Amino acid sequence: MRALLKPVVVRELNQVILRPGKDLLPMFGGRVLISTEPHEFKPLPSGALPVDNQHLATDPRLSSFFCNERVLSAAGGINALVDWLDRSNECQWHADADDYHDRNMSTLRYGVGAVRLCWHHEHTLAEQTLPALDDLATRNVADFVLYRARTHFRFDENHQLSLPELCWWAVMEQVSDLLPESVARFSLRLPPAEVPTGTRKEADIVWERAPAEIINDYVEQIKPVLAVDIDPEPPAGFMLRPKMKRWECEKYTQWVKSQVCCCGCGRPADDPHHIIDQGFGGTGTKPHDIFAIPLTRECHTKLHDNVAAWEAEHGSQLYHLARTLDRAYGIGAIVTANKRGAKNESAIS
Repeated sequence: MRALLKPVVVRELNQVILRPGKDLLPMFGGRVLISTEPHEFKPLPSGALPVDNQHLATDPRLSSFFCNERVLSAAGGINALVDWLDRSNECQWHADADDYHDRNMSTLRYGVGAVRLCWHHEHTLAEQTLPALDDLATRNVADFVLYRARTHFRFDENHQLSLPELCWWAVMEQVSDLLPESVARFSLRLPPAEVPTGTRKEADIVWERAPAEIINDYVEQIKPVLAVDIDPEPPAGFMLRPKMKRWECEKYTQWVKSQVCCCGCGRPADDPHHIIDQGFGGTGTKPHDIFAIPLTRECHTKLHDNVAAWEAEHGSQLYHLARTLDRAYGIGAIVTANKRGAKNESAIS
């Protein structure tokens, strides 16, 4: 919170008196920063200063990013945008000559966004499609997305969100693939793309990976191996004798084989072993991929040669399965699916 106040100087007592008013009293719970009045603040009246606008909201490189429905959904959706706009008591329409504004306010949903209007202008503009309304709605979406990104990182209201901070928010909300190429290039510290002119030899053409592809590779490295969602009422569950389908997930079995062998030999695993002789799977059919444990090739062969002898030496397969699943959940290899991305089915991140 910032304010522009006119002090009353009591020179005899070496004191300064400020009258902030009731609304600005929360500013004085601790120490405050005192500064001389900047030149650009001279026309402003005394009282609370408006929050600085985010410069990224007007960055033309980000216009397509802010207008994407997935980005708005990542920020909370249209309902959250409307609730955010409802906090304002100022009509955003100032293009009429009469400049009359009703004291009652409403929020008009427009296109992919919304506009805050008084009742008079809402009634006038409700059925119209105007470039000025397009600009207002688009700017509101951009301001809202930046607001949610800023509050996500717990920055104060005067913090100017930087492009790297916005890109990191996009990565965390799984919308980094929507970043424009110019923004992705800037984030990766790549030179601006050159538009070739004239004729060139084929040997002079240099291939380079798309910046969005490079970012996606980084994102893949921090994503969980498996994201799952639960369907509490699967259609097959209502059948007396449902046909069982084997659940396969190559990404999970790749993770299993990347772990240390569970036999205690300390060597990296070579194979994901699907537990056997436990009543899972059918004749000639492996159990589900979730029932896999990490083994070296040598240990894997010994287990299949003599299951009873292997379990007598190393313990039950079910014990090692429980340990493998405990590690997978504990380190985040398996996480709860994002509800926006999963629709009642297991999904790979």
